[in-house]
This record gives sequence, structure tokens and C-alpha cells, in this order.
Amino acid sequence: MNITISLASFISEEFVALFEFYSTTFELAEVEELHSDIFRGAHVGDMTLGFSAPVVYEMLAIQEWSDPKGTTQYLTFEAASDDEVSTLTERAVVNGARLLHDPYETYYGAFQSVLADPDGNVFRINHFR
Repeated sequence: MNITISLASFISEEFVALFEFYSTTFELAEVEELHSDIFRGAHVGDMTLGFSAPVVYEMLAIQEWSDPKGTTQYLTFEAASDDEVSTLTERAVVNGARLLHDPYETYYGAFQSVLADPDGNVFRINHFR
């Protein structure tokens, strides 16, 4: 069996703005065929990064999770080099991210930064050496 992740999604009142933040920061192309009044998607390799309006809580019968507290997951975007980590980190901050941890070398030999997007979702920009 070969399992892959096809879609990872954010749910946000400001789903269009959040889509714009990630697509602009990481230069991601929109998945045009998924564009709707309640959803935007961006190509990230073989995966789609999705951005949904809060109406999906009801559509998916997951209203219980509609008011989460704290970060329960985070995304890691893989860069091609340490320099690209720094460049993307700067771009993310210019686009509205909050820098939580300057780019640094991890104990496992990666170079990464940690940020929060405009909605407060934590994400990392990483380069495995």
C-alpha cells in the first residue's frame, strides 16, 4: 500500500486572505478547478493546500471542532537551501506572518524558521541538509 496526502486544509473566516498569504509567500499556483465561494486550493507538489470557509464545519459534521484553542497541527514547507529558508522567512514576514523563531540549525541537522500566519496558525520553513 502506498498512502499519500492529497489535501491539507485550513478553515478560516478569512480563507481567501489566508490563501493569498500562502500562495504569495511560497509562489504557489491556484488549483483553478477547485475555486469556489467557500474554497481555494494551491498546488504544493502532488498535494493541494486547501483553504475553506467556516461553513465546512457544518458540511463535514465537525461543529465540535469549530472553536479550537491552540495549535494542534502545523505545516512544514521544505526549502532547497539554507538561503532559501531565510528568503522565504523574510517574504512571509513581509506578507503578514509573525516570526516565532529566527532561522536556526536544529538538533537533527536541519535549518529552519518557525512562524505564525495571519490567522495564527504555526508553520515552519525547513531545509534538511
